[in-house]
Amino acid sequence: MTKHMAAFKPAWKKFFLEKAVPFFTKNLLLFAAFVLSLQIWWTIREQIEKNKKIETKQVDYTVKILYQKSEGVPMGTPTPEKVSVSLSGEQSDLKKLSSDLQLKLDTSQAEGRTETDNNIKYTWTVKDSDLKVPSKVQVENFKETRIEFTLDKIITKELKVEANLNKDELPAGYKIGNVTIVPEKVPAKGPASTLSELERIRTTVIPLDHQKDEFELNPELDEEKYPDIDFGVYSRKEKEKKKTLLVQIKVLRRNRTRFFKTLPVRILIPSASRKQVMACEIVSNPTVDLEVSGEENVINVLRREDIFIFANISEFQKPGLYQIDLRCAIDKNGISDSKITPSKVNVKLEQISRR
Repeated sequence: MTKHMAAFKPAWKKFFLEKAVPFFTKNLLLFAAFVLSLQIWWTIREQIEKNKKIETKQVDYTVKILYQKSEGVPMGTPTPEKVSVSLSGEQSDLKKLSSDLQLKLDTSQAEGRTETDNNIKYTWTVKDSDLKVPSKVQVENFKETRIEFTLDKIITKELKVEANLNKDELPAGYKIGNVTIVPEKVPAKGPASTLSELERIRTTVIPLDHQKDEFELNPELDEEKYPDIDFGVYSRKEKEKKKTLLVQIKVLRRNRTRFFKTLPVRILIPSASRKQVMACEIVSNPTVDLEVSGEENVINVLRREDIFIFANISEFQKPGLYQIDLRCAIDKNGISDSKITPSKVNVKLEQISRR
């Protein structure tokens, strides 16, 4: 190995002296010209870079707020909705900026947070470092800007369920009686600005045409008016129904009350099979007033001639002054109640002399 190395050195030295040195000597001017050209190119490039025009551009950033939906829902937009800033840089870099620039602010990083019963107010003071710009673009003349944003808090409460009855569809002469809803209240979760003012939630419209008796059904909640409110297990926004409402409705005949003034009081004498032994004289007011209630279609056609107010003296066998309860007889079906004023009459009974 040593002998080979010793032989290699003279050969290499001979090659360098006979070949390499003459080549470099011959082309020395060429190498010098190349180095000089490279230096000139580099100098010109640096000068061009120095002489490039630096421009300034006014840019509007749309403020975008990042928040968790569980915190609430936005009450409007940030104030202000946009911030303006001057950016400086090469014309080509400034042209590359998107026209839809955003300043993203996270509620978790807000410097101010004020909470009330119904909302949460966040505040930021925007600085140059909050703006994301390309590395070759600089933020210039940006003043600190105060940004405010309010979230409508999410609250929960129970709402009373109200049956939405279309009473105009009821058959003539009928009315709604007792209405039972199970459950009476349902849970609700939603924005405080809406839910805090809401006390009840109606069902969808319940048809009443052809209904003349008690019936029940399972309507849904009218959720379309409240898209931001979640009614939990009773919500129909889910594909699978979780729980249903039960509504029981009684439909009754419609009643009406009328008043009849100064109706005559009549004396009910014994039947023809019995001998009348007493003469009767009314010694108090001979007329009375009547309040009568019943089915509307019956009360509407009731006449004075259909009403018979009487005092029954058939049970009295001795002469004297008596106060007798008055009674009312009406030759009509559908009468539910009546009230006579005054309710009693004073009569004088005398023995009929026998001859």
